Amino acid sequence: MNSQLRWVSIALLFLTTSCAFHSTATHWNGLRDADGKPIFVKVTTNIGFNFMVLLPLLGNTSIDSMIDETTAEIASEGGDRVRVIQSGAENYWYGWSPFTWIITPIITDIALEYEPSAEQIAKVTEADAARAVRHRERTDRDNSHIVPSGR
Repeated sequence: MNSQLRWVSIALLFLTTSCAFHSTATHWNGLRDADGKPIFVKVTTNIGFNFMVLLPLLGNTSIDSMIDETTAEIASEGGDRVRVIQSGAENYWYGWSPFTWIITPIITDIALEYEPSAEQIAKVTEADAARAVRHRERTDRDNSHIVPSGR
């Protein structure tokens, strides 16, 4: 039974290889960058595996490939003027030794600041306005039926 669990874990591990997760921060409370322009921050996290700690096996986790992937996504959205804020790579050779000495999980992440396109800014502004309307509707309601009476 323990052997089956180990093989299932290994199979699931390889099925989830080379995953990239993207998130974008778009809300800055009306604040701007040093040039007075709105900015977005995009964070990309990539998961891959190395063989014997150092040799890439599955997933390209180099910082160069991360920058290339993230800037390609920013360019496809019409963004411009990119600046790297942070980058990092973690090599988890110590995780489940001795297994991780052979197959080593690698997690790299990069955060880029960029100037969004006018269409992106319009979309975010429209979504913010819709959220403000929904919030106002919720707070302006008469909620007296929910609040218990002071008997």
